[in-house]
Amino acid sequence: MAAGASGPTMTFGRKKKTRSIWDDPDAVEVVEIPLEQLHPNPFNPRLVYRDEDIDELTESIKAEGGVLQDLSVAEVEGFLEYWRARLAETQPEKLEELEDKLGSVPAGDYVTLIGHNRKLALARAGKDTAPCKVTNSKIPRARLLGLPENMRRIPLNPIEEALGFQGALDDGMLQAEVAAQTGCKQPHISRRIKLLKLAPEVQQAVMDGLAVSEAEILLDRLTTPEQHLQAWRVMKEEGIKAAFAAARVLAPSSPTTPKPKAKPAPKAKPTSAVPPQKTNSPDEQAPEEAPAADSNPEEIKPTGSDHGEKQAEQTNPDGQTEPEPDHSVEAAQLRVHACRTVLELGVPSNPRETLRLLAPALLASPSKAAREMAHEWLRTTAKPIGPDATSPDKYFAEVSASGDAKLTAHVALAVALAVAEQRASAANRAWDTQVSDYLAHLKSAVNYQPTDWELDRLGGK
Repeated sequence: MAAGASGPTMTFGRKKKTRSIWDDPDAVEVVEIPLEQLHPNPFNPRLVYRDEDIDELTESIKAEGGVLQDLSVAEVEGFLEYWRARLAETQPEKLEELEDKLGSVPAGDYVTLIGHNRKLALARAGKDTAPCKVTNSKIPRARLLGLPENMRRIPLNPIEEALGFQGALDDGMLQAEVAAQTGCKQPHISRRIKLLKLAPEVQQAVMDGLAVSEAEILLDRLTTPEQHLQAWRVMKEEGIKAAFAAARVLAPSSPTTPKPKAKPAPKAKPTSAVPPQKTNSPDEQAPEEAPAADSNPEEIKPTGSDHGEKQAEQTNPDGQTEPEPDHSVEAAQLRVHACRTVLELGVPSNPRETLRLLAPALLASPSKAAREMAHEWLRTTAKPIGPDATSPDKYFAEVSASGDAKLTAHVALAVALAVAEQRASAANRAWDTQVSDYLAHLKSAVNYQPTDWELDRLGGK
């Protein structure tokens, strides 16, 4: 197969005779057909016709006095006869769509197999007819014909390509055959077809300009169209990348720091001039006496311990006091939450970034606590990772013996994160470059935002 000025070509037999897929062996003459008798190919993959493309073609038609290549058409009657029978056998759900588009068209009209853009440009140029070759022999290839034609002239967007490729596969062609017919490589075809798994709104975003690489990240990291749509809306609303949006979708609700139980409010002191007499139970202390009216209020000062408690406590609207949250505990919970999200996403594609975490963990010989933490993370993800072993030692032994390089790397990443988290959580250890790299990795992988307390420990970095 070769691609030249006339487009992709096919090889037939041992003589290696090649011809363009647009050759018209059954067309002996060019006929002028009124534009109103030309109807779109219902299998044409192009969904979007850009005005600037049609205008450019219109100017070319005006300058040349007509189109440089004739349109390829087929008779509607023969087209419907063939495709009604074929779809009834292979894809009955597509019959209604075919009837909607061509069922009411007069039998003497034509289906435009190749040349949709030229027909639109001729109409804009003020022409009433189009030069056409009637090529009924191409009716069985109606799904594929528009694909290379569109790719050769005005490129299709990725979703249109995907629809064209899928249509060819629906006709029973193999991906290798589609690749040979269109000049595209097979991996490209596979990636394009995968885009059709996206939710319709996300497919529209791809047609509107969302980078295919971003859409592919959503497909790789999320499993359902609902998740794709949720992530796309996060991307659009917050202006973040697909990897961060996917992490947001996969992550459980953000952790919150548990609040300590509030201490009961002190009993109100009696306000009457003569407090009522009360017999105290053995468990109760006698109420403090109110200061004398002529005493100096400034002489009544809280003790050092009372003063410290007042600084560390806040009063809520109910008059109860609550201790301030432990910022180190709060930060640790947020980091663990981020680690779990990282593991949901899998091993980062950047090996250097992973090695920066793995190397210190290997040199430090992971502690039992770190291994237990990693094991707990791996077994409690939305989709548990690795063998179903409740014992950390048995779990890591089975992973090592599995020979699964991808799983081993995933588990090693979990251990490295756990080692880093143990280091960051150590109360008496100053934060160093390893902790800084750990937080930087969380930020890069899942858009983790360090707390003010963490930034303070890092020295405002």
